[in-house]
Amino acid sequence: MKIYNTLTKKKEELKLEKTVRMYVCGITAYDYSHIGHARCAVVFDTLRRYLEYSGYSVRYVQNFTDVDDKIVIRAVSEGKTYREIADYYISAYKEDMRKLNVKEGINPRVTDHMDEIIGAISALIEKGYAYCVNGDVYFHVPSLKSYGKLSGMSLEELNRHRIEPNPKKRDVKDFALWKSAKEDDFKAKAIFDSPWGIGRPGWHIECSVMSAKYLSVPFDIHGGGKDLIFPHHENERAQSLALYGVEPVKYWIHNDFVRIRGEKMSKSLGNIVRIRDVLKSYSGEVLRYFLLSAHYRTPLDYSEEAMEKCKKAYDYLKNTLETIDMEIAAILSGTYKPDGKSNLNYDVKQKFISAMEDDLNTPLAISELHQFANAVNRVIKNGKFELQELENAFSIMRELCGLLGFFEDYRRVPVLSGKFVELIKERELYRKEKNFEKADKIREFFAERGYRLIDTPRGTRWKFV
Repeated sequence: MKIYNTLTKKKEELKLEKTVRMYVCGITAYDYSHIGHARCAVVFDTLRRYLEYSGYSVRYVQNFTDVDDKIVIRAVSEGKTYREIADYYISAYKEDMRKLNVKEGINPRVTDHMDEIIGAISALIEKGYAYCVNGDVYFHVPSLKSYGKLSGMSLEELNRHRIEPNPKKRDVKDFALWKSAKEDDFKAKAIFDSPWGIGRPGWHIECSVMSAKYLSVPFDIHGGGKDLIFPHHENERAQSLALYGVEPVKYWIHNDFVRIRGEKMSKSLGNIVRIRDVLKSYSGEVLRYFLLSAHYRTPLDYSEEAMEKCKKAYDYLKNTLETIDMEIAAILSGTYKPDGKSNLNYDVKQKFISAMEDDLNTPLAISELHQFANAVNRVIKNGKFELQELENAFSIMRELCGLLGFFEDYRRVPVLSGKFVELIKERELYRKEKNFEKADKIREFFAERGYRLIDTPRGTRWKFV
């Protein structure tokens, strides 16, 4: 499989051991998560699924930042502790992820790793990469010659890009490893003891510490949104390289933004779209379909029109799966006998895999699924196929859709026997005789038992309501 590596700025062949060690930056838990967070989660969940499908075991770690400036600000504004705020929004995020069929992994929290974080900061000071000033500890960027390699920024760009001015710093680019406690930290109870005084860790050091603890260094894949390349991942790489003396990550992978009318989502523009708000109108799987409908390294534009288009496309795949399943059930129940063999082409699997192998090209993979669905629907409409062909088609659809995280709760159409089969045949006779009253009574009989009857040119089909 080839994947784009942000560090080398090119697509590379993934060279992995049997167990893949993968770390994805999680949320800062101070608000409900938006669809940008969802895109990151779904993209890397899909990569994980594909790696597992390819025979790898994946150790998947996604952290939660549960103490941070934004969490403290929210806690103070609501008269709560940082822990109450973080617990609530972590729980909300997990609920959103379940609806998106994002698989669970290891979810470390910053505040459960304070001893390791303090130990790492102390080591950076001892190695000459960091310094303490009045209770604050900073990483000294000029001490690491390769700083900027991940983002690809020049020294001039680094000097003016998202820098926090502070007279305590030796260099304007230096960033915080430990922050001395302020008044709001005490109010929110976001305070921790350290050799440098009471305070809390900076944002970047937490990921260096937790990734190393759960995956060791170097590990295989580090994922996150494009906005994390600088400063977060640049600083994370710098800390880890300084601590361990080796490149900490083999493959840095980043997804692009979800945009609203061509603009990046931001609170200042008031265009944040929360996951749970979208889920009021669409299922989690439809939202997942939307998030995979564009290549992960290209921007994705959200709109109601785009969601409606994705819902129709998703429903087409789901309806095709149900149609295949209903035909199989009708044949096995003895209510229908198809006519001949179609020689249906099953190369969709090879084409799907080729798309996924080429930098996780999910839109192309989805397109191949739709072409296969079109071919299967034509075959079924013509009535010229064999049972084994449909069973193969159903198996392939379930397998490939499952790789994308679709139809996980799908319920197979039951094979009927005895009285149920006789009633289906009776109803078809009543319909031919235009005795719709008796036909409707049989429909009601099935409805009372949780079945929906569907009339097709090939006869009666059924599925669960």
